[in-house]
Amino acid sequence: MPAPRPTSPALIGREAQLEALTQAAAQPPCVLVITGESGIGKTRMVHEILRTPALEGLPHLTGHCTETAEASALAPVIDALSCLPATALREVPPRIAGVLAPLLPTLAGLLPAPLPVLQDARAERHRRLRAAHALLASTGPAVLILEDIHWADASTREFLRMLTTALPAHLTVILTDRDDTPAAAAYPSAGSWLSGTHAHEIRLTPLTAAETGELAAQLMGTDHTSEQFTEHLHQRTAGIPFAIEEVIRLIGDGGGALPTDGTAIDQVGLPAPVRRVFLERLSLLSEQARDIIAAAAVAARPVTVDLLADIADLPRADTRRAVIMALDHGVLFPGPAGTLAFRHSLARQAAYETFCEFERRPLHLRAAKAVLAHISPPPLTEIAHHYQQAGRTKEYLRYTEAAGDRATAHGDPSTATCHYLTALNDHPGANARIRLGIKLGIAAQSAMPHDGVIPALQRILAEDSPPQSAAGELRLYLGTLMRNQAGLGLAGLNEISRAATELADTAPELAARAMSAIAIPSLKGWPLKQHLAWLDRAEALIPRIADPVQRTAIAANKASVLMFAGEPDAWSAAADLPQTPSSPAEEVQLARARVNLAHATTALGHPVAAQEYLAQANAILENNGIPYLEALAETAHLLLAWTTGHWRDLGERAHRATVLFGDIRDLAAESHLVRGLVALHSQGDTAAARADLVHAARTTQLDTGIVLPASAAALARIHLAAGRSAHAQTETLSALDHIRRTGGWIWATDLAPAAVEALNRTGRHEQADQLVEEFAHGIDGHHAPAASASLLACRAHLAEAHQRHDEAATLFARAALAWTQVGRPLETGHALQGAALCALVCDRRRAEEYIPRALDTYRSIGAKWDLGNCHRLLRRHGITRDGKRGPIGHGDTLTPREHQVALLAAQGLTNRAIAEDLHVSSRTVEQHVAKAIRKLGVSNRTQLAAALTVAAADGMA
Repeated sequence: MPAPRPTSPALIGREAQLEALTQAAAQPPCVLVITGESGIGKTRMVHEILRTPALEGLPHLTGHCTETAEASALAPVIDALSCLPATALREVPPRIAGVLAPLLPTLAGLLPAPLPVLQDARAERHRRLRAAHALLASTGPAVLILEDIHWADASTREFLRMLTTALPAHLTVILTDRDDTPAAAAYPSAGSWLSGTHAHEIRLTPLTAAETGELAAQLMGTDHTSEQFTEHLHQRTAGIPFAIEEVIRLIGDGGGALPTDGTAIDQVGLPAPVRRVFLERLSLLSEQARDIIAAAAVAARPVTVDLLADIADLPRADTRRAVIMALDHGVLFPGPAGTLAFRHSLARQAAYETFCEFERRPLHLRAAKAVLAHISPPPLTEIAHHYQQAGRTKEYLRYTEAAGDRATAHGDPSTATCHYLTALNDHPGANARIRLGIKLGIAAQSAMPHDGVIPALQRILAEDSPPQSAAGELRLYLGTLMRNQAGLGLAGLNEISRAATELADTAPELAARAMSAIAIPSLKGWPLKQHLAWLDRAEALIPRIADPVQRTAIAANKASVLMFAGEPDAWSAAADLPQTPSSPAEEVQLARARVNLAHATTALGHPVAAQEYLAQANAILENNGIPYLEALAETAHLLLAWTTGHWRDLGERAHRATVLFGDIRDLAAESHLVRGLVALHSQGDTAAARADLVHAARTTQLDTGIVLPASAAALARIHLAAGRSAHAQTETLSALDHIRRTGGWIWATDLAPAAVEALNRTGRHEQADQLVEEFAHGIDGHHAPAASASLLACRAHLAEAHQRHDEAATLFARAALAWTQVGRPLETGHALQGAALCALVCDRRRAEEYIPRALDTYRSIGAKWDLGNCHRLLRRHGITRDGKRGPIGHGDTLTPREHQVALLAAQGLTNRAIAEDLHVSSRTVEQHVAKAIRKLGVSNRTQLAAALTVAAADGMA
């Protein structure tokens, strides 16, 4: 009988999938994801892809994620990068790549000098991710292969999400992912969290009976196998290629003629695909060899001879002889760095289950001690697992908590949360549960949401009778999680307010933190005045607080709260923030404040201030990378770009944000909002827009007046454009209810005009009048130019509804000027369109001045949907245009761009500053200023402001 081949020379049953992946690999950048159960042939598929002409000659950067629960963060990526040949670098890596120099000694001479280690572990961890991404971006064409990403650590998963969201153009990424492990149940499949990238995913399934026979024939070196043999083999192996190979290999070891029926399979004892194969091999071993197999199965990691000897409690010489026998019989295989391992995790599982729990307990106890003695730093999670399986509860809980502490110190709050929660749920002592609950609450603030955290904290408060100070701290974390992660806004606020009261006497710093947290206003929170009252209470505690970071945090919250509320004092509060922070922690608080201020000033209508705040925040975050704040800054950039009409590539940026920030609900809501608005106004895709806008409204939790009003307004406009006025009015109800309940009329800027128009169209004129009066009263005394512009538009809609078209046209023109002054071109276009339609009824000359300005404004920002709506409305009045240039020129009227440049020049900005802000050349700005001066009849730039006001009244600007 010919000796069976170790693997089939041909890939059986995978031809179509291999072809699809090969075609995808030939067009980088791409991500190939190969999933399936253990033993299904994922690694073999990878090898076949790497042999294709497109990839064979490229550097293959390979890393393996391991089952060990405490592999070093980012270890598979570092292993892969260590395979990078010097010749693969096509450009000098950026300075941040120096972070990797100590981890990649073979490339140290090619990388920038190492950077100082950041004190903040999370920031250092995030910087390593950015450095790895930067290094890959500096290489030429290459293939990154990461196997078994179901075992990937949190840092590796985060890196993959970052990498595949911004994939270097020359890179092909191949990932294998197992979907039949506990890890696979705990984390979503790669295909789900890589959605929206250049990802091509296939799932390998077991072979059919016919394919099983074909593979068996290949392995045995024959043309075919009998139908009976094939059916029996398929039944026993479930069509898993690895199991088929193992059975055929074992049959071949027995010699003799080629089998024609199922007898040979029965003889090797395989009632289950792999277990029986393994037991047959195991039965050939000596007692000492079986002991070291048991030890290796319990260790559940690649092991050295010394580690095996300690776990099996055997002399070193006997261990070596036993290892040689295990290798000879194919039960163990050489592993990396001189270690030993099972060929496959199925084999380890089969070995582990061969021995009863009574036999395994002492092995686990010795494994805990041996791992602690041999491995540095000690893998605390493994040690805890061994103690648990050994029945040593005290040690198990101690090491589980220690693993949480280590994860916290390393800036991995999600892993820390899981460890603390595990220890807390299993701990019998109330005092220990209270201590673990506080650690859990702290970690969970920065972790990915976990369904078990809130119930665990609630149980401690209800059942363990914590002392007042501990109860207050636990309640603070509970309320914050309820508000920020679970969507329980009011319930969370109530918990935090109870915490503030409980902590006021014993822990003023925590009390102030609680008060500052609930001072942040929200449409889903309390009335605005109630939030401001908590801010006053937090400020009253400042004399009792010595920590400068905490004092800065309160000052940062004060500036943020006042700005979100549109209070005039906000600007002085922002100016009073420290300019030179005394520590990195204080810098982080200032970055948080400035990102919040950017969000607020964007909504209020101060785009220049918003840009400045974001620039200041980014300068801090470049040196102190805080992932959440970087994400918050990105959504602030998205919102600012949207409101100011900088829509180029905005939809793609918003889409990336929905992928990256999908687990942070408020950031995901803002990202979906912007993506939906772009889909509507720029692409005219109302179906996609509605899906995103509805998702944003349902997702938002701590809504500081942005998502709910803007999404409701956009949905209402879709209905209004389609003539569904009643539906439009219904869309505005919920957001208006939130605004009325909280008194947050400052947040009605986007919503109010659409709501008034919907009420007017449905004949509810008295309600429209009342809404405008409420809006006017609500924003009175606030510094919110965008809301003031919105109020003008609302009053124009009222005048139009009452047939006062001349007055309405004038109000719309004033609104257009106000919107232009706050840098909102889309709203400018809407107001000019309203002015034109009203003027068509009473003064056609004025209408012919407004129409081209409205159309040009829409064109200038790419508002395709609005441009189409405007043309449709004009056709109803008998006005047709070619969509490019109408017969009416601007004459002595300023074009939208001339008007925009003139306003900026009137504010004192230089030509260079205006050019940078508008992304045009200084020469273009100079020409626009000259034309504006000529058309307005003034002699210099200083006279522009007064001339613009006069021109607006005359309908020239």
